[in-house]
Amino acid sequence: MDGSKAQLALHDPPYNLVAFEQRNIGEFIEWCNRWVANTDRVLAKDASLYIWMGADQNEGFQPLPDFMVMMRRTGFRPRSFITMRNQRGYGTQKNWMAVRQELLYYLKGSPVFNVEAEYTDIPKILRGYYKEVNGVATENLERSKSENIRAGNVWVDIQQVFYRMEENVNGCYAQKPLKSCERIIRASSNPGHLILDFFAHSGSTLLSAEMLGRKCHTIDIDPVYCEIAIRRLENFRVTGRSGWQNSNPFAAEIAADKNLSALVQPLDEQKTVVEVSRILPNKSPQTLLFT
Repeated sequence: MDGSKAQLALHDPPYNLVAFEQRNIGEFIEWCNRWVANTDRVLAKDASLYIWMGADQNEGFQPLPDFMVMMRRTGFRPRSFITMRNQRGYGTQKNWMAVRQELLYYLKGSPVFNVEAEYTDIPKILRGYYKEVNGVATENLERSKSENIRAGNVWVDIQQVFYRMEENVNGCYAQKPLKSCERIIRASSNPGHLILDFFAHSGSTLLSAEMLGRKCHTIDIDPVYCEIAIRRLENFRVTGRSGWQNSNPFAAEIAADKNLSALVQPLDEQKTVVEVSRILPNKSPQTLLFT
């Protein structure tokens, strides 16, 4: 960090589910406590912290409630519990389909919150809630600052990432939509502010910060995800594209290797964005990204 302090941290850690690496809940919470403490050390005195955290309905809804209890012992103050609705989900014919993603919002001090970032593209259609203002009865649309609704703490207007979208990054399970990152960054930071992300994964926070004129420091324990995030940012700066619809971050290597080519789709369907000449045989993936 070189002495710099971040005004916003946006983390999307593994959820302690079988799909990732499931640990004893006590071990998982202790691990979370360590990276939350590390986050606190590099945040400014006035800063926001957003954390995506899942709830396994087959395992007592862990780790979400355990994590929330742990956060009570930190110096962060809870501010909101946000739900983002997926368009697709999982379930059986004997249960409600699971379509939600949970986002926790905490803060320290008095950080910025730009309320205009909360407005969606959904127009207001319901009238009512009459209130007298200066002796005149007005309804809610007359008093409103926008013709569109605010997202509130239930986000229903963000498209879940899937393979037909330009921002799709193949191989990144549970990739967060750029729109969700952009909403958070617009609301809880200003241009030029520094954003922190300890779980780079597909690089959504990194790319959103680039698009919105913020700086971002991000890391990931997996060198493959570090390389994906680097390539996604490089690809955007060269082509303006936010991902690899109908392709993937390693199309150049696949095109140069017959064995790899045999395992994936035909080469004429691959969109090779990175030149083969840029790929160095012994290149070591970066473990820390700075923009």
